Amino acid sequence: MEHTRSRTRSETATTDLARGLPLGDLLALGTQLRADITPEALLQEVAEAIVTVLGYPQVYIRLRHADTDELVAVAFAGVPEEIEAQLRATPTAPTFYQSLLQPRYRLSESFLIPAGQSVDRELQIAGAASAKRPRKRRRGVLLVPLRGRGDRLVGAIYVELPVAPTAPDLSSVQILEAIARQAALALENARLAARSARLLAKEQLLAELGRDVSNTLDLDTILTRTVERLEVAFQGGAISLLNDQNELEIVATVGEIDSAARQVRLKIGEGICGWVVERGIPFLSNDTWTETRVVPAAHDIGTNRQIRSYIAVPLRTGGRVLGVLSVESDQPNAFTYEDVDLLEAVAAQIGGPIASTRLYQEAQRLAEQVERRNEHLTVLNAVARIAVSTLDVERMLAAVTVQIQQGFGFGHVELYTVDEERQSLTLAAQAGTFKPNEIGYHLPVTRGLLGRAYRTGRTVYVGDVLADPDYVPETPRETRSELCVPIVAGARVLAVLNLESRRLDAFTDESVGVLETAADVLASAIENARLYQRAQEAAVLEERSRLARDLHDSISQQLFSMTLTAQAARVQLEKNPARTATQLERLQETAAAALAEMRALIFQLRPPGLSEQGLIAALQQHVAALSRREGLTMNLVVSGEERYTRGVEQAIFRIVQEALNNVVKHAGACSVTVALDVCPEQITLRVVDDGAGFDLGVIEPVNGRHLGLISMRERAAELGGQLELHSQPGKGTEVVVVVPR
Repeated sequence: MEHTRSRTRSETATTDLARGLPLGDLLALGTQLRADITPEALLQEVAEAIVTVLGYPQVYIRLRHADTDELVAVAFAGVPEEIEAQLRATPTAPTFYQSLLQPRYRLSESFLIPAGQSVDRELQIAGAASAKRPRKRRRGVLLVPLRGRGDRLVGAIYVELPVAPTAPDLSSVQILEAIARQAALALENARLAARSARLLAKEQLLAELGRDVSNTLDLDTILTRTVERLEVAFQGGAISLLNDQNELEIVATVGEIDSAARQVRLKIGEGICGWVVERGIPFLSNDTWTETRVVPAAHDIGTNRQIRSYIAVPLRTGGRVLGVLSVESDQPNAFTYEDVDLLEAVAAQIGGPIASTRLYQEAQRLAEQVERRNEHLTVLNAVARIAVSTLDVERMLAAVTVQIQQGFGFGHVELYTVDEERQSLTLAAQAGTFKPNEIGYHLPVTRGLLGRAYRTGRTVYVGDVLADPDYVPETPRETRSELCVPIVAGARVLAVLNLESRRLDAFTDESVGVLETAADVLASAIENARLYQRAQEAAVLEERSRLARDLHDSISQQLFSMTLTAQAARVQLEKNPARTATQLERLQETAAAALAEMRALIFQLRPPGLSEQGLIAALQQHVAALSRREGLTMNLVVSGEERYTRGVEQAIFRIVQEALNNVVKHAGACSVTVALDVCPEQITLRVVDDGAGFDLGVIEPVNGRHLGLISMRERAAELGGQLELHSQPGKGTEVVVVVPR
């Protein structure tokens, strides 16, 4: 108890002594700490004051590192620069420091390390490796611990003593200890103030970041605002997200991170960031050059070579890791676990918004994709309507080309048809903003990208035509990308669709797919038009053959009879003039019959009332004329409104005409009924006779009846309808045609 009171009186006397010195202001640091002073600056003032006021030659102060417990040199006074650099670079391990605190060295609360005894073992090792001979200390060192509240070690003051044979004065040691106590108190206050400032800054950063990310659904804005906030506290940082290939891709950076480093892609489990994603826990490395727990990836690429300290924390949402938030520094030991806590708080703040914005963007992308597909379907439907609306190939190709160019917004569209005889592609239609070629322009199938598309029968897409050796600029144009889509029916190329743009890589996979669909539609339309044209030609030939037969069967025989009658009349004129009048009367009758037959044939080819009076009036005239000429009983029964027959009058009339011709030539009938039922939904035609009929299974394919049936079926099919035939020997025949509207 008495010892304690004595120690208290001694400390009081020492403190009073110190307050009487110019050092008194410094000793009040514990209670008069400035808000802007840092622990390093505080200890620097202490070191300089000890040298200046107390006259010690060299002083340096080591500060305990919060994470490693190593003592790191941070303040120097009177120490040569080369030694200062070595001290800064060489922390003192806790075990080595404790080995110096031996009872035999104790002096008051300090420890007097005798000359020759190392107080920085690592420094001597480092010095021995870099100098010709180790630095030998000829003076003792007074080691004054810096202890804070609860006697906790926060650092140590190393004071190199003057060369003297005796130990230092106890009062001087006690002044140093008083300074150490005040410095430790001031240091703790400074650290507390700094921690409070960091916590306040952290809360402020999180609050501002929360406002930033909660007011937007734009991912780029969230990423940019986050790295901008990180730039205030860290040298450099990045946000990496998992992409569609499940690789980490850097999407936002701040600080000195070059493009080469930003292009790095990491798989899960690869490098520090991949390790963090795989395990879902943060990682701190204060010296990546010597890191052994995880091998850093891409450390030799770009600015990655300069990274010494690194923190990576996972970005989570709903228990799932979606990326990594990382910061870096080119200095070792740059970060603490407080920095890890801050980054984890930031990651927690932005993980949910990032996931939400990505979902929103995906929804937007899908909506835009659906909208684009709807637009594409609209254009394809328009193309299909144009393709089936006409059987005129030239007109159809011109309209389709304009629709594709305007509907999809492509720069220039051309459509080339194939001329197999000339082995060339012929420009049939074009639309767009480029300088046009003349319609009919020919391009050999062996040249250019168009020729390649024709020869291979496959789509040819070149994102940069100047880099393709097959590209041949036929006319001066601004083409940079070109797409050639062959129009194929079966295994035969019918035409080639050519699209050109002034932009590089102008056509997407989606565009290619849509245009290939359009090409399939056009292939069917072109093939149908050609088949129709051939059918028309065949119909013309068949009609000519029928006329030839009819002329031979009727007109030509009557003309031959007229020739014979005229010859006979000439002979009778010389021998028996009285009989000449009889021959001339017969000649007149034959000529009249031939004229009537010719008029009937002309009526069949071009019924005069069809275009002027309509279908029903034309049928009435035809049935009446045929009934008079052939002596048959013919009835026409019509129900419904004639306006529903618009557009099909010619085909219906020809079917009735052919059916009645078959009755006259082959049936041997006495009566015929023609029934026409016109409805808004369909038109039904029936031609029924009471003739001989026939066996449908044994009909001869070469006779006139069969050819007439083929003609009627083809005409019904062209209208989208069908023809049914009912007949039995001795029971007559019924022809039924149904045409939908």
